[in-house]
Amino acid sequence: MTGRTEPSTSEGSAPTGGGRVSRRNFLKTSAAAGAAAAVGGSAISTNPDIVAAQEQTDREIVHGNCWISRASCGQAITVEDGRAIDLTGVDGHPKASGGQGREGTLCSKGVAQLDKTYNPNRIRQPYIRKDGELQSASWEEAIEFAAERLEQFREEHGAEKMLRYQGYPLTDTHDKLFQRIYGAAIQVGRKTTCHGPFSDSWGWMGGYGREWPDWQNSEYIIAWGRNPMECFRGQWEPNGILDARKNNDATLVTIDPRYTKTAQKSDRWLPIEPRTDGALALAMGHVIIEEGLYDEEFVENWTYGFEAYRENVEDKTPEWAEEITDIDAEEIREVAIGFARAAPRAIAFPWTGIAYQGNGFKNAQAIHALNGLVGCIDHEGGTRHYRGPSLSDPHAERGIELPDAHEDADLPDYDDYPYQRHIRNYSHNYVPTMVEKGDIKGYVSNWSLPPKSGNTQEWLRALDEMELVIVVDAFWNAVSKRADVVFPDSSQIEQPFLGSGGDSCYPTRTWVTASNAAIDPLWDTKPAFDIYKELAEEMGYGEYFPWDSEEEYLDEKLDAVDMSFDELAEQSYALVDEYGYQQYREDGFNTETGLFQFDLAPNESYAALADELGVSTAPEWQPVDDDIYGETTDDEYPLLFTDVFVEQISRGHCQALPESVEEYLDRYGRAYDDYEGNYLHINPRDARPRNIQTGDMVRVESRDDAIELPAHVYEGVRPGWIATVNGFGEGSVHPEEAGANTMTLNREHHVEPVSGQVDRNHPVEVTKAGGDGA
Repeated sequence: MTGRTEPSTSEGSAPTGGGRVSRRNFLKTSAAAGAAAAVGGSAISTNPDIVAAQEQTDREIVHGNCWISRASCGQAITVEDGRAIDLTGVDGHPKASGGQGREGTLCSKGVAQLDKTYNPNRIRQPYIRKDGELQSASWEEAIEFAAERLEQFREEHGAEKMLRYQGYPLTDTHDKLFQRIYGAAIQVGRKTTCHGPFSDSWGWMGGYGREWPDWQNSEYIIAWGRNPMECFRGQWEPNGILDARKNNDATLVTIDPRYTKTAQKSDRWLPIEPRTDGALALAMGHVIIEEGLYDEEFVENWTYGFEAYRENVEDKTPEWAEEITDIDAEEIREVAIGFARAAPRAIAFPWTGIAYQGNGFKNAQAIHALNGLVGCIDHEGGTRHYRGPSLSDPHAERGIELPDAHEDADLPDYDDYPYQRHIRNYSHNYVPTMVEKGDIKGYVSNWSLPPKSGNTQEWLRALDEMELVIVVDAFWNAVSKRADVVFPDSSQIEQPFLGSGGDSCYPTRTWVTASNAAIDPLWDTKPAFDIYKELAEEMGYGEYFPWDSEEEYLDEKLDAVDMSFDELAEQSYALVDEYGYQQYREDGFNTETGLFQFDLAPNESYAALADELGVSTAPEWQPVDDDIYGETTDDEYPLLFTDVFVEQISRGHCQALPESVEEYLDRYGRAYDDYEGNYLHINPRDARPRNIQTGDMVRVESRDDAIELPAHVYEGVRPGWIATVNGFGEGSVHPEEAGANTMTLNREHHVEPVSGQVDRNHPVEVTKAGGDGA
């Protein structure tokens, strides 16, 4: 299907997206919502006076869980006359607190949950595409239409050509319906858009998912390409770091070309030359070995490949690394020694700053090796192998055997692409080509916006070519506007929630958290569970969804921990099992050798790729090269551009929230500009010769494309490196599509070669396009 048009805008039945409600007219016309959102701020806590006043009224305080960053931070929600009017954190909550006996806190995104719920830009009712136009529909019409189109699609193309794009659903029934029952076998997940180089290298070295720090017990923390003080996995992270600083006199080091809030709190900020992190890590390893500060017992008894690692760092002196990283050799030596002497209560922890690099896998491998070298693996105050509780499978509880319709699917083979040998599914950037080849013809997602994650222009064309696009979402964006069926999802506080996990402020406990719907779903929206249940029934799969309500479904999940859903929702959270540190001493590492692997030679698939690429299977410095590991800057494109997260904006959906956008702009002193998009942060040393002042419109041009956005001249970014916040611009959820979509510069070949992760670093030139700096 081509030439998809945007939804109709007739009053009453029309969507509220499509650019009709902006931040400023929202603030003028929505006094009630503004009052609710006025509780916002960087962090709030329970106010005893407010609580006392509430106790004297008929107001009700119930629990919720913020899902904007998938952290599930526990919330206490004040509800009056069916309207949520206030939010605070929950004392002692695993994610929204630093532990028991202290008030829970929420970040600005958590506070923005009210803005998200009552936002006039939300999709308020179902839509279906008829005669080429997206038109409003009743739920009955939309469910019937979707069921018919899905059956038609399967008959004509086969369910295996329907792509499941991984998003952030509040229910696991999305995958159960579309993968297990319907048979949509192809999935694109977050490992190729967010964390592949980091988590794949760790998984092969350490043998389990992703490491996570035991923040509060650490004595030396290296935040390496990550900004934990600005929140992602919940408030327990910044609180844990502050606790470590206060209670353990912990040293905090930030390695990042950006002066982040974590850098502001650090003892040292190392503004490293971007994409040279592996060289720095190898030099630190060299120092630690030369000084005899590595953990000999751990290395001898619990690791594989140390000699290969030692050989690769033998000549990697701090002076060698200084030339590459622009970090003073003596400072490299001091950080390495400080880190090793604090070990095993020490952490070197990378994240998206490393994962976004074309040479990110090798850089991450060198950083992970430091943790193995000093023996801080799964150690108190070190990296932690967190575990979550095992919950019951409601289908198994009922004796319902779900089909595995996806397992025997005839899937395309793309082994010519190196990364495709290692990732579980397919790479985000390659999807448009799969559509062009006819291997993908349909798309289903829940809270996803792939055109902001890479290869934007080709993704937009691919969505237009799809035969069937079905989305569950709350805002209009490049995908929902192109969909054939749009199901409007309720916000988190309008539906039940159950979460569980390990990583939290309780490093030796598993936990569960839950909340009932705090308010009824607004407008004509529905919780995702109800959408999938009704769709399954219409498709003839009702036998697989016999539960009368989602609460009943979640109740059966909790059978394994002997709790009821209502009981847990009433108390917000519960700590479950206990488990100890250094679990490998009982179970070994879940790797080919049963050991922590410096050298990945035992991984046959990776070893074959390394041989093909001519690189070592052990940690090794691999610079960008214009061929495999990322593009280099030159005289024509002398600046390196990438995009970043900030506390106020994340995952693409916050850009529709007036409070979040305003806080982001206010952060950089731009709250009163007549502009609501992202800014290009550029160092004065780069701005001055280009005659660029703050507020000037600038053109950012790469070898492939160009974007325009206002400049923010700023000392907080390293000279030679420029950055902006992602998720704005063309196709975004912002009602005016304000700002620039950074991934317009990205193309299919911009991927890390091992994991298929999108490489978000692009050499560019910046020129003034207009404005006088006002």
